[in-house]
Amino acid sequence: MKYVAAILYAVSSAVLLGLLLGWQRGHLDSQSAMIALSGGALIGLLGLWCARNEASHLEKPRGWAWVPVVLFTLFSLRAFLWLVFRQGDELRVLSPNNTGDLPLHIAFIRYFANGAPFWPDSPIFSAGKLTYAAGTDFFNSLLTLAGMDVERGLIWVGLIGALLTGIAIWRWGGAFTLMGFLCGGGLLGFAAFFRDAGEPFFQDYAGNLKFDAAWKNLPLALLVTQRGFLFALPAGLLLLSSWRTKYFLNNEGWRMPFAGELLLYTAMPFFHMHTFIALSFMLAVFFIAQATARWKIFGLISAALIPASALVWITMGMFQTNALPLWGNMWEIENPPPRPPTEVLGWQPGWMVGDTQTQQAWQSFTQAVPAASPLHAHGEFLIFWLGNFGAWPFVAASLALVLLRAVWKRSLRVKHVWICAFAFVFVTPLLGMWAGYQSETWANFFFPIKDATTRNLVTQCAAICALAACVMIHLIRARDFGLRWVLLGFAAMSVLDGLFTFLHGWMPKVPLLRVNSLPLIAATIVLLTVLVQYARRREQSLWRAIFVLPGLFLFFLCCNVKFAPWAWDNTKVMIWAWLIVLPFLWELLIARWKCWQRLCVCVLLFFSGFVGLLGGLGGTQQGYAIAQCSTLDAVAAAVRDIPITEPFACAPHYQHALLLNGRKVVMGYEGHLQSHGINYRITSINLDELMNGKDIWRLNAAELGVRYLFYGPLEIERWPKSRESWRDCVQVISSGPWGELFDLDLPRVPLEQ
Repeated sequence: MKYVAAILYAVSSAVLLGLLLGWQRGHLDSQSAMIALSGGALIGLLGLWCARNEASHLEKPRGWAWVPVVLFTLFSLRAFLWLVFRQGDELRVLSPNNTGDLPLHIAFIRYFANGAPFWPDSPIFSAGKLTYAAGTDFFNSLLTLAGMDVERGLIWVGLIGALLTGIAIWRWGGAFTLMGFLCGGGLLGFAAFFRDAGEPFFQDYAGNLKFDAAWKNLPLALLVTQRGFLFALPAGLLLLSSWRTKYFLNNEGWRMPFAGELLLYTAMPFFHMHTFIALSFMLAVFFIAQATARWKIFGLISAALIPASALVWITMGMFQTNALPLWGNMWEIENPPPRPPTEVLGWQPGWMVGDTQTQQAWQSFTQAVPAASPLHAHGEFLIFWLGNFGAWPFVAASLALVLLRAVWKRSLRVKHVWICAFAFVFVTPLLGMWAGYQSETWANFFFPIKDATTRNLVTQCAAICALAACVMIHLIRARDFGLRWVLLGFAAMSVLDGLFTFLHGWMPKVPLLRVNSLPLIAATIVLLTVLVQYARRREQSLWRAIFVLPGLFLFFLCCNVKFAPWAWDNTKVMIWAWLIVLPFLWELLIARWKCWQRLCVCVLLFFSGFVGLLGGLGGTQQGYAIAQCSTLDAVAAAVRDIPITEPFACAPHYQHALLLNGRKVVMGYEGHLQSHGINYRITSINLDELMNGKDIWRLNAAELGVRYLFYGPLEIERWPKSRESWRDCVQVISSGPWGELFDLDLPRVPLEQ
């Protein structure tokens, strides 16, 4: 493990040094890159030398454990050796998931390497600062400035990152966790047995349903496309392994020195913000539950607070993500309005249970079985959860039962789990159909009074009465069949509703408390109770509960709260809940079952992901073109003399030649802008008017701050009815088969008579 840690030290140090040099010099250059890479290498060698006497070794795979090892090796070689390649004049990617993601990463790499001034404007939205955890792309830009070809750099970083990830997963959870990472999935893969004639058995999206699953195959959907995971997964798993040893196993096992933990944890926001959130959550859990480790945790957090906060600030675009609003009146010249905030967090109970794919699947089923139409709420609910996760919710609930029994020392029986599961499956879809439950606030749901002040007063009075009744029942020791807990819960929710209402009046961005937040609040209370119970008892044998139960809570949290405008991005946090729980799921539950039971549950858990993994990497995959190399070279030559700070007006397409050359555009692909939380509506309107050649196109260009206009095949396709009014007014400074480049500040030279 010392070699894995040393490489991670070197990468994170090189990136941090590169950032400092970029700020000091105003941009990156070859000299800065060489200094940063050399400094990173020295720190990595220093970490390796300090760990020279480390005696901890990885356990060698035996028996069936070789299956995930071989599968991971084949996946890594196939996915990253063919990550990006040339076929004739085409630049291609292997995975369809990467047709939009990899061009964005190439744009970031070349944008940094071209000398973008620090902290740069976003290359995909010139009116705002770069808002992305670009640490891995930043490292690739250092390699590019040091002389490595961009495509080779992508391949080598991918291969090394995959190797480190595999070793870190093995260290954290062994063969079962590695298999879970490779092949986690639900039941959709079983549709491969019912595929249409001529279709391959293995497909990236399972079977003949053509189902774009919410919980996609993790390596293909995250490790290959989201390049930040190439650092975040191995670094995060090494941190978890080290914390497990230091805080719970009395230093019996592998661990990192404090400086190594500090370096990786501090650098994490710049590499992957979602991983930083998950790790910070786990540190908070450890701080509450493990009294003996609180000073160590406090020291780590205190030392990382300022530099990590600075990196969070940078990654958030220094809160300058969106464009400045246009002046509405002359008073705003001296008092300009602030930039609109970035919309990131959101409330979405059920996660993606109502997505289009689930509805289409249910419609296909009801066409075959019309009698099932009245059960659409339950049908869509089951299709989503069983299709995406299969047996995972059931085995996770069983594991939670085992640990809750141990923590509380109560006789929680299996039948209680089945009763709760049945009630959850039956009641939840009905609540989802209830508009009042989904949209009403707590106070308005129980007391629909028009006057807000009166309604809040009545709610708080009801809370006091409920609390008094609860105390009275407790004092007389009457058998109430759980009524006191219901009353206590009602009182607590009513008080919370009053608190949220007060905060909302003071800060309108604070949401009001809705009725459908009750499950999450209840889960939060249960988790805090478990942590306090563990902290009081201090039984070392129960330490596994402090990983599993918070991990399951994190998963449930992602099923209710959006951590990004695009709901699918929640999987970037959910993967951590999955990886945290898997080792203990095997150790405490599945490993104790009979052989045939273990085999059945592994098939239910992993078959669907196995189908998707081989389908995404099979020999039938010939890749997908993302650009013509000759076009990229021609466009690069055309814009070579234009400063890197100048934006271009062009079609918002993720495979645009300007972006692939690392140039800044007024507006990039809408899907990328939305996922980054960028408000682009006004910019889109101005760009459309400019490119359509409306009468006010000069005013549009001035508002967009753009001087150069690119017009090629993508622009013709996007704006087929454009009047191209600027064509008769400004000069064409370059042209070719790829299109034309106009300088909107240079008037057209009249032809000589």
